Order: sequence, then structure tokens, then C-alpha cells
Amino acid sequence: MEIWIDRNAVLGRGGFGHVLKGKYGGREVAVKRVELRFVNEKEEEALRALDHPNVVKLLHCDSNDDFRMYVLELCDASLDQLFLEPNHPKKYDGPMPRYIHVFLQLASGLKHIHSKQIIHRDIKPQNVLISKTPASRSNEVTIKWADFGLSKSVDERGYHLWSGVRGTKNWYAPEVLKISNNTKEAEEAKKLEGTVKSDVFTLGLVFGFLFLKGEHVYGSSEREIYDNVIAKQPINLKKTDRKLLEIYQNNLLQKMLENDPSKRMTSAEVVEQLKSIEDKLAEKEEQLRDLCAGREPLDIFNFEFYLPLTRKIQNLIRFGIDVNAKNQFGLNALHLLCQHNSGRHLIEAIKVLIDFGIDKDAKTEKGWNALHLLCANSSSPHLIEAIQVLIKFGIDKDAKQINGGNALHLLCSNSSSPHLVEAIQELIKLGIDKDAKFRVICEYSPSILKTMESARHHIQLVMEGGKKYGLVPQ
Repeated sequence: MEIWIDRNAVLGRGGFGHVLKGKYGGREVAVKRVELRFVNEKEEEALRALDHPNVVKLLHCDSNDDFRMYVLELCDASLDQLFLEPNHPKKYDGPMPRYIHVFLQLASGLKHIHSKQIIHRDIKPQNVLISKTPASRSNEVTIKWADFGLSKSVDERGYHLWSGVRGTKNWYAPEVLKISNNTKEAEEAKKLEGTVKSDVFTLGLVFGFLFLKGEHVYGSSEREIYDNVIAKQPINLKKTDRKLLEIYQNNLLQKMLENDPSKRMTSAEVVEQLKSIEDKLAEKEEQLRDLCAGREPLDIFNFEFYLPLTRKIQNLIRFGIDVNAKNQFGLNALHLLCQHNSGRHLIEAIKVLIDFGIDKDAKTEKGWNALHLLCANSSSPHLIEAIQVLIKFGIDKDAKQINGGNALHLLCSNSSSPHLVEAIQELIKLGIDKDAKFRVICEYSPSILKTMESARHHIQLVMEGGKKYGLVPQ
């Protein structure tokens, strides 16, 4: 199969070659083109040895009279493009996983690289690629390591002999940084061994880069970064949200950014620690659901117990949890809030969850959305305002549950609210399909069927009232 290259579509430039868009075997690819005199056989060996979803895949190699060409899977952007200015033509605005999933993917990929007795030696945001899956699985993103031009083989213990400093200066581990700035130490280093743990330090820098939305953990200038790395002062971490840092700092980042390589974590240990953090975040997600369901533990000695509901929600979300996480019945925090919470903070809590990106149209296993649950459990004095807020924020007011019933059916069949009539009028005023039909499902009990009949009767009465008040046409 022939490699086709679009010479006007340059994806990246390096000291020894360019990466361009191209096609191979009918698929769009990235083609790294290197002049024959600069070909690095170790890079090709590394790419052939690596086979992992979080490492960019080598599809084919070929040569002509002038170039060696590496056909690689095409990705959508590099990590540094996340934090470009909004109007920058190369800014990446696509979906991204949560921090924990980005970190787990990167750590898993690096663990695989090290397991193949390879050190990357050029870890930085520009060499982390973002790959979106096809539209059929939209919003699913894979993070991949790329650019193995400076990679090197290591022994079974993860050590290698120094053969000169390689990489990008602002992304050096301290043991590499010291050698890079001192000719005498560079000569002495030739007698010593380097270690794959240099990659782990720079992986920690990449994690910090994400936390800090594009800033370096140790400073803003090359001199400042050098001084602070040597002095063990990650000064910019103090800018990270306190709650977020609480989860990651002591057990992970400090051990990754340890100046002494012998005390630093391995890539395998990073993966294990991240899995532990993932479990802690799952606990926080359960706390959020319990909080929204009104099942908060009675801990009077915890000062957060006395905070307003909205502040408690915000504090939990700041840990970097998945606000859309569901329980075993398919209910997320918004579902539970609308089902169980009738307090004075209901409206603001709904707004906070939506502001933080909760899927307002998510459905439970029975096909219920948040509006369904609100209307089916409507004892709140804030019922009408809650309906207004959900519809204002764009919830699908005409969504059907599995038997075809909509929010109006549920309101009429389950509500004991003194605001029932006003709530029905409000739904009709806001344009709900008042004529929607539901299917009678055989497993419904006689009492439920009787309630459904009652619901239709309520709707009929309200329709008559609606005509009287001009809410529905005569």
C-alpha cells in the first residue's frame, strides 16, 4: 500500500523531521518523515516493541531515496493545545476525560513503556496526544504517548548509561537538570547510571501542568524552574484547588516529584496509587448522591455539616469527582435531589449541579429524568419554581418513561402537593405535551392502574380550569 502525504498539512516540526497528515490503506494517518541521515533506529525499535492503547501505534514504515517514513495513527491534538488562547486556530476544544482518567491512561502507558525496558526521555505536554473515538462513541477520549525519538533501552532494573543529556530543559528531572547545567557533573555522570524514574518525575510535571491549566509546577521561566527544581519547591502547586490537591498531593505528587530517584515512585506504583485515588473519588461520588438524597451522616463535629447544601455540593465536586456518576439504579445526584429534597436550598442546588455539568437529561433504568422524579415526589413548596428552573435549563420536558408517561402523568398520579393545580397549569403553560399517552404495562398492580385513571381525571379537570384561565385553547 502506498503512503500519501499532504505536504500542506504539517502537524509538527522537530529537529530531525516533520509530522504531516496523510493517508495509508484508506485511513487518515500521521506520517513522520525523517531524512535518512538523521534516522534514529532506536525510535523505530521502540515503536515496534510497544503495543498499548495509551501509546501511539506504528502502522507501517517505508523509505524512499531521501526519507524514512513512519505511518502512525492520527490523533486530534496534543495536551498543550488545551490551554491555548480561545481564538488560537490550534486550540483543542473537544471532550476530555476527568483528571483521574487522564492520569491513569498516561501512567498505564508509561508502565508499559518501562516494562519493555525503554525510557522515553522526552516527556512533556507536546508529546501527549489526545485521540477522540469515532462519532458512534462520542465523548470517549484516549490519551497516548508519542515521539520516541529520544527513547533508549534500559536494563532489567530500569537503568542505563548516560550518553549525554536528552529532552527539553523545562521538563528535566532534577538528576538530569544538574548534569545539563554543569560540564564537570556531565563528565562525572558518564560513570553513573540513569534510571527510568526520570520519566516518573516528568510525568508528575505533566500532571501538575493539567492541574494548573497550562502552567509549570516549578515556575514560569527557565531560570526559575531550574532553581525551584533543585530547591525542591513546586511553588505553583499552591495555586491548585485545595480540595483537588488534598486527593493527589501527599500520596502521589510528592512521591513522583521526589528529587532523589532512589526514593521516587516507579511507574507501576503510580498506576496502583491512582487506582486507590479512583476508589476514594468513587466514595466522594457516593457522598454527593447521599447528600442530594438527604442521607447525610449526622456528624455534628464536622464543621462542613453546618454548611448550606449548595456549599457542600461544591466542596465535593472540587475533589474532581464525576458529577454524573450513578448508583445501582441508574440515579445520579440530580435525580436524587429532585426525588428526595424539598428544602429551601433545592433551587440553588439544582442550579449548582447543572453549572458543574451534570447531564440534566440523564435517565434512570426506568426511563425517568429529573423532571419526572420531581413531579412524582412533589411535596416541596418550591415545586413550581423547580419545574421552571429545570425547563429553563433545557431539560426535555416531553421525555417519556418506559411506559410512555411524561412528567404531567407522574405529577397527577403521585402528587399530594397543595400546589398541584398550579404546578399542572405551569407545565401546560411551559408547553408540555398534555395529550401524551402512556401504555398500561401488565405488571402494574390494580392500585397503580387506579392511580393512573385518577391521573387522567386530574388532567381533565385541570384542562377545564386551563380553558377557564386562558392557559389552553378553547
